[in-house]
Amino acid sequence: MSATSSETIHRNHFYILVLSTIAAIAGLLFGFDTGVISGALQFIVDTFHIIAPTATLAPTYSVFGLFGVNGTTIQEVIVSAVPAGALIGAILSSFLSNAFGRRGGIITTAVLFIIGTLFAATAINTDMLIIGRLIMGFAVGLSATIAPMYLSEVSPPDIRGMVVFLFQMAITVGILSAFIVNFLFHINGNWRAMFLVGLAPSVLLFVGMLFLPESPRWLVLKGKHEKAHHALHKLRGHEAVSGEVAEIKESIRNAKGNFRMLFSKRLRPLVFITFGLFVFQQFTGINTIFYYAPTLFKAAGFEGSTSQILALVSTGAINVFATIFGVWFIDRLGRRKLLYVGLVGIILCQLIMGAAYHQLLGTNIRWLTLFSSLALIVFFAFSMGGIPYIMMSELFPLNMRAGGMAVASCANWGFNILVSATFLTIVDVFGFGNAYWLYAFLTFLGLVFAISLIPETKNRTLEHIEKNLYAGKKPRDLGN
Repeated sequence: MSATSSETIHRNHFYILVLSTIAAIAGLLFGFDTGVISGALQFIVDTFHIIAPTATLAPTYSVFGLFGVNGTTIQEVIVSAVPAGALIGAILSSFLSNAFGRRGGIITTAVLFIIGTLFAATAINTDMLIIGRLIMGFAVGLSATIAPMYLSEVSPPDIRGMVVFLFQMAITVGILSAFIVNFLFHINGNWRAMFLVGLAPSVLLFVGMLFLPESPRWLVLKGKHEKAHHALHKLRGHEAVSGEVAEIKESIRNAKGNFRMLFSKRLRPLVFITFGLFVFQQFTGINTIFYYAPTLFKAAGFEGSTSQILALVSTGAINVFATIFGVWFIDRLGRRKLLYVGLVGIILCQLIMGAAYHQLLGTNIRWLTLFSSLALIVFFAFSMGGIPYIMMSELFPLNMRAGGMAVASCANWGFNILVSATFLTIVDVFGFGNAYWLYAFLTFLGLVFAISLIPETKNRTLEHIEKNLYAGKKPRDLGN
């Protein structure tokens, strides 16, 4: 390789990383809107006078005037409104990304983030707060599908894993930012200001995306070949992109795309793999830590809101640093190795957390609980945190990518809702220890699933993976 071509590649990689950093702000907003509720919830409870049910006092709270729920359930509704809205966003992401493009879809999410944040921050009752969080969730669901799709489609194969993993890293930065904001505003209980901080990255995402190119693969899919050539030239940093455009054109001739094709004999295994990865991602129970961390640490013996929020900030910080490890090694070690190590580590941490809450490892459990929670986050961050997003953006053929990723994202948010909306109830019935032992068993099933089905796709072009698919290779061999 000549010095000139090497310099061009490095310059191109730098441009791709700048581009992906802007697009990944959608992930930062995803993480922020997911994490901010953990610190805001206790002050929302005080503002709207939400009282947990007891034997002698069990007031009910209206949800949109349709039905009444108890104090525990209304908190679960407020928390789970984001994943509920995200489920709707995931369902509609296929239409939006196909009709308006990957870039246009991300711009739309930025507008929705702004609207949802304003609704939540100015809420005068729980219904308005739930509506705001539903809109924010809708934006999260769109971004969680469209942003990884965009990042995958604009990236060269040698750094594609890193670029898509940046979306997950942005999520962790967003979660940490939320926890820091929680800490800064918890003294005066200003939960409205906690939400309003999210306006800044929303506006930055909107403005930044206006200057980025559209996905060349979407442009080819829409027959805009000249624009695709121009976009690829900008992305690759050189004129010799005709071969790549031709390869993309060839890939869409395999079959016409329609939703029913996703459940054909050829594509059904891909739906099963990507759907299953997100199911097992949620069954790690990771969001029980981020949504309900103050509750968890209070049960473990951390007294006072300050110590609980500081413990929460530590979980956010370790999440970011562990994700950096994943970003750095995903294209070096590969998807499968990181996934296996991460899942085994998660299982061990869940078993220890369960034993700690059962006081099988001593009666002073707060530090053991904190350290095992942090270790669980480390193993999750470099494996199940980002790899499901990478796999769903790589495995589906171009003409079915939007629909396939939408279905996979539905698993993400559907099971996110299931876990987040039932955690407090499970703890009330079975206790913290048994809850984490349940998650350990489910994560073990996820490990078996990964070993059996997940292909290794590092350093393979999207078109190479698609060619293997149509050549009839088994799902586990698509990256060969």
